[in-house]
Amino acid sequence: MTSKLFLKCVATASMTLSCSIVNAADWFPLEVNQVGADGNVVKVAYQGQQKASQKWPICVSFPHMKDPFWLAANYGVVEEAKRLGVSVQVLDAGGYTQLNNQISQIENCVAGGAKAVVMVSIDAEGVGNMLKQLKEKNIVVIDAFNGSKSTDVAARVLTNPRDEGFRAGEYLAKKHPKGTPEVRVGWLPGPAGAGFVEGFNAGFQDGIKDSAVVIAETKYGDVGKEIQARLVEDMLQTHKDLDYIVGTAVMVEGALPLLKARKLLDKVKLVSVYMTPGVHQGLKKGEIEAAGVAPIVTTAKMTIDSAVRILEQGNNPEALTRVDTIGTVYTPASVGEFDPSITFAPAGFRPVFSFGK
Repeated sequence: MTSKLFLKCVATASMTLSCSIVNAADWFPLEVNQVGADGNVVKVAYQGQQKASQKWPICVSFPHMKDPFWLAANYGVVEEAKRLGVSVQVLDAGGYTQLNNQISQIENCVAGGAKAVVMVSIDAEGVGNMLKQLKEKNIVVIDAFNGSKSTDVAARVLTNPRDEGFRAGEYLAKKHPKGTPEVRVGWLPGPAGAGFVEGFNAGFQDGIKDSAVVIAETKYGDVGKEIQARLVEDMLQTHKDLDYIVGTAVMVEGALPLLKARKLLDKVKLVSVYMTPGVHQGLKKGEIEAAGVAPIVTTAKMTIDSAVRILEQGNNPEALTRVDTIGTVYTPASVGEFDPSITFAPAGFRPVFSFGK
């Protein structure tokens, strides 16, 4: 299949147009944060591969497919597999309590002939033994989105949950700096023990440091909408003085009808750590205070591209071994600037579990 081409034109200093042919499927060069072994961060332009030399078989392990975040990641994975000409098998572990299922799915996929694994870890530490075994078998592992604590991975491509939590906290801290009246926050970051939740927590705490923002209570729970809605209900019953409820997009979507029904939408404001189509609509209507955005689709594409790069070129010490995609925070006033194509799957997209076999 041939990719579509279009003309990209840029105005020059002499007021003429300089045009070049651009592949419509290309999502790069993309500015990302390169994180060194010493923790230092440098902005670099990520360049993708043009085409795989063979139809590499790649396993992609997601914690679940219950919300638009992972649906968008699924879409990005499949689109990049199409572009590069590789095959992917997508695995749904069934939720953040299903670590053993994630491990057995990955092991079975590798036993079936996969040469690389893109893994979104359910538990940052619990996947360690499996990753060590995969490294011993020369299986390329890309640590994706949430991040694990293992050193037995070939590369990391993360949305960096710590940064996402920090952006939400920093937004509130700027609105309510130290010395202004205290504001109280209900904080619902997701399931206890999950690596991304630890990242959200650490980042949010740093983001609100030395501000007038106080966490009234933290509640943990699976990222299903019904569970999150129950947690919000409990929090509203316990704390009558909340100014904000902050947490996952699933929580915000579940909280919105509750706040409307109780006529609390003007009193208790909602802030989402990341964006979903439902949160996007709430922002456009002015019903949600703010939402962070990570380029989910693009990040997913980078995971497949990184796997192919290492399969083709090996572990080049000069190559990027950890990149964090760069996000931002949108409000009702700025949401018009948001580009949904880098974060959402297209309307009507359904999960794809196998491509290119």
